[in-house]
Order: sequence, then structure tokens, then C-alpha cells
Amino acid sequence: MIERFHNRGGHYALLLAMAGLVFFVNLGAATLWDMDEGKNTTCAYEMLMSGNWIVPTFNGNLRVDKPVLLYWLQIFSYLTFGVNEFAGRFPSAVAALCTVLLAYELARSMFSRTTGLLAGVIAATSPMLCGAARFANPDALLNCFTVLTFTLFWLGLARRSAGWFALLGISMGLAMLAKGPVGIVLPMAVIALFLIWERRWAVLFDWRWCITYGVFILTGLPWYILVAVETKGEFLRGFFLKHNLERGMSALENHHGFPGYYVVVLFVGMLPWSVFQLAAWWFGFWSAIRSPWERARGLWASVADQNPQGDAADAPAAYRLLACWIAVYLIFFSVAATKLPNYALPAVIPCCVLMGRFLQRWRAGSLPIPAWYTYACAACFLLIGVGLTVGLLVADGVWEWPMLRGRHFPGLAAWAFLGAVPVLAGLACWHFGRMRQPTRLVTTVAAAALVLLAPVVGFGSGVFNQRKAPQPLVEETGSLRLDADIRVGCWQMEHLPSLNFYLKRSVEHLHDEPALASLLQSRLPVYVFIPMRDWQNLETSRRRYGRIIGRHYDMFHHTEIVVVTNQMP
Repeated sequence: MIERFHNRGGHYALLLAMAGLVFFVNLGAATLWDMDEGKNTTCAYEMLMSGNWIVPTFNGNLRVDKPVLLYWLQIFSYLTFGVNEFAGRFPSAVAALCTVLLAYELARSMFSRTTGLLAGVIAATSPMLCGAARFANPDALLNCFTVLTFTLFWLGLARRSAGWFALLGISMGLAMLAKGPVGIVLPMAVIALFLIWERRWAVLFDWRWCITYGVFILTGLPWYILVAVETKGEFLRGFFLKHNLERGMSALENHHGFPGYYVVVLFVGMLPWSVFQLAAWWFGFWSAIRSPWERARGLWASVADQNPQGDAADAPAAYRLLACWIAVYLIFFSVAATKLPNYALPAVIPCCVLMGRFLQRWRAGSLPIPAWYTYACAACFLLIGVGLTVGLLVADGVWEWPMLRGRHFPGLAAWAFLGAVPVLAGLACWHFGRMRQPTRLVTTVAAAALVLLAPVVGFGSGVFNQRKAPQPLVEETGSLRLDADIRVGCWQMEHLPSLNFYLKRSVEHLHDEPALASLLQSRLPVYVFIPMRDWQNLETSRRRYGRIIGRHYDMFHHTEIVVVTNQMP
């Protein structure tokens, strides 16, 4: 695979094919994942229907969780593809696809074309980036503009034209519109730390950074001003104080984590490539701390001298930027109290570049890799295969595990055969390592990663769809009646926002029995979504106003949800 694609066009074709397969195939097959997908897709729909593209709302109320860029892109997607799951996720998939190509360009400019190809392949087949591509939230957008910022920074660092400073401002401004202050604060922290490490004082104190900040203000802040005016500051207070400052100070919604949480997330989120992660980090660390004296004395071999493919000599600057990038993001979010797996997403691409460079140096013969390392990699692949098979069987319920508390997903056992893929990859690693054929080893791992990921993300959603209640209940009960004057209620279930998306209307949230009884006595047709156990616990006098017309198990609430109506059969 690696040797057959020599130019940029061939590399792009391969990366587009791989990323397209795992990012776009059956993108709309999975019903919405609550809570984020339900709220994000509904918010964009409400903005579209109201004609107000400034103030984000959910269920008719102001939503202060996220800025507006994702909603705008989803609106354009709805206008193109219709209001459905595919359209809601399409902006994320496109952003992830662009991220893969940016990873290629960054690694190519830092090191070599083959390193760029490997970095792009690793990114395209990493479960973490794939998950972001197939999920309707702003993380893929933030990640894309973060990678764009660092790619622009690296490409233009030598000349530092006024246009370069302006482009950095545009990129960070769009990141600000995607997720907020992290779109500029963390990239600028990385850039400042890198320039200090490199002692590039002229760049660090260049007055033209004012151009960057000015363009950033023009790009990222006008919407914040408009939404502040329209909401009398309520959006800014909710977004900046609660969803930024408070998330850093306390664990919102009980999202705790241990100090090394994000390191574990990166290793799991980049399987099976993370088998090479520690070695790549170690290689990158020592490459970053090389001194000019060591380079002058020739203590570090130049790749250009040993690699017939024409790779550029490895200067420590590239490794230093990647190291600052990874360190700033991991340390910042590790210190923050609220911890979620997707916060580590911006650190994935520098890891891909480091692994790509490590693997390219290995296959080019310019790294003295001991034989035991390939055997250790083979053993890791075997463990991954066994762990995957056991995990799927346990999740299916074939084997009981007390920590699951009875939450099983029937149908996952049918996918247990995928555990054979890492096992076969491990055997291939052992063989090619013994034969000293690293190129075939890397190609085998790439193929295994694609074979492992593509069928799961493309065709595995049905297992989970049957455990999510909103969409099947809406279809089963006929409560989607856009042209009818009806009322819909939801009993003590704040964490089921996808109901709004599938119903295409606001939902009344009920918290006490009198409110429920009053709604069921309405003269209009009424549909109430309520857990079965709660319906059975209601007083008989309350239940007589309604009858059950549909029921479905919901994995988020770990109970059966029923639909009650006041309409007679």
C-alpha cells in the first residue's frame, strides 16, 4: 500500500477512500444518541423553523451549552438533505475528513510524504476520530480548526507574512464559534510554549500578532455580541460561567476522572495503533530535546542520509511543536474537574503524526528497533483480540459481569468474530518482525484497523437502535403529527431530548401527578412518554385518564418506556 502511492494525488485518493468508508457509510443509520445529539440536532431544527439564526433554543428555551457554528452547518445540511440523522451528523463527518487531510499535510511538511500518508491513515482508522465524525456535536469542528491552526502555523512560520497572521486569526475565530475560548486559549498557549522552547523571540514578540487577534475578533466575536444583545447577556453568563468556568472548577453532571484519565482515553481511542504509542512518544521526546551541539556532532543520524525516499532531516522543532501540543491539551483538561473522553480529541492528531514518523523511520531502517519490541507488539495485538471478544460476549449477556447491573445489548455476540482481526494482525506482526519486514508489518496493521472499524461503525448500529426508545415509540404510536394540534408530555425524563427531534415539536416536562392528570384531561389529543414503573405507581384515579398505546425499552434510563394517550381506541 505504502509504496504504490507516491504523489499527493494518490495519497489523497487513498485517504479519502479510507475516511469516506468509516466516516460516511450508513452515517444516518444509528438513531440519535441522547443527550448531546438529541439537543444539538433539535436546536438546529428549532433555529431553522423559527428563522432566528442568532439565539439557540431547545424545547423553546434558550440553550447556553454551545456556540452557534455547529447549528448553522446543521441548518445548511437540513436544507440540503432534509431533517434527519444523516444531515445532523454530516458537518461532523466533513470536519473529520478535513482533519485527516490536514494531518497528512502537517506530517508531510514536517517530515516527508510517506510520514504524511501514515499519519493520515492512522487518523482515518482511529476509533476516537471516527466516533467524532459520526456524532452530531461540535468536537469534530473544534478539532478540525485546531489542526488547521497548527498546520497554518507550521507552514507559514518561516516567512511570517501578514496574510499568515490573518489566517491564524480566522482559524481560531472559527474554533471560537465551534466550542468557545478553548479555540484560541489552548492553541496560543501551545504556540507560545513552542516559541519559548525554540527561543524564537522575534516571532513571539512580533507586533503582527495584533493582526491575528484583530481578525480573530472580527471572525469569532460578532455572533457573541449579537446573542448577548438578544438575550440580555443571559447566554454569555450561562455559557462562559457555567459551561466553561464551572466545568473547570467542579465536575458537572458527575463527570469525574482520575489524573491519568486522558492518557488512558488516548490509548483506548487509538486502538489498534496505540500499540505503538509509548514507543512513538519516547522517540518523539528524545527527538525534541536534541541540542544543536548534538546535531553538529552527528550524534543523531539524519534520515536524509539513510532513507532513499528522500525524507527531510529530522529537526527537533517539529517534535517540539507536537510535544507542546499534546502536553498543553492533556495537562489542561487533566487539571479541569469535569472530564469527558471527547476532550482529548485535539491531542489525537499530534499522536498520529508522531506514530507516523516513528513507523516511517522504522520501516526505512533508520531506527534500531530490537527484536523483542516486535514480539511485544504482537502480544499486545493478541491481548486486544481476546479482550475485544470477551468484552462483546459480556456486553451481550452471554457472560455475566456484576458491574453492568443487567445492562446488556443482545446482538453484540454476533460481532465477537472481530476479535480474530487483532489476533491475526498480532501473528502477522510476529512473522514480519521475525523476517525483518517492517513495511509489511505496518501495512498489515493498517488493513487490520480498517477491517476492524469499518463494519462496526457502518453496520453495527442496529444492536443499539433496538435499545433506544424515542424513535421507535414515535413511529409505533403515530405521535408524529405535524399538521395536528396535539400536546406531548414527558414524565420526569430530562435526559431524553431526541424525543423533540423525532416529534418535531416541543415537549411538556411533567414533574407531579396533578400536572400529568391535568394534561391527560385536555380536550386535545395527548401523548405522554413515561417509564412503565412510574405509570404503574401512579394512583388509579390518575391512570384512568389514559391508556397505553406503545412501549419500548430504553438503555439510557434502563427501563421500559410507555406512551400513554387520552384518545379512545
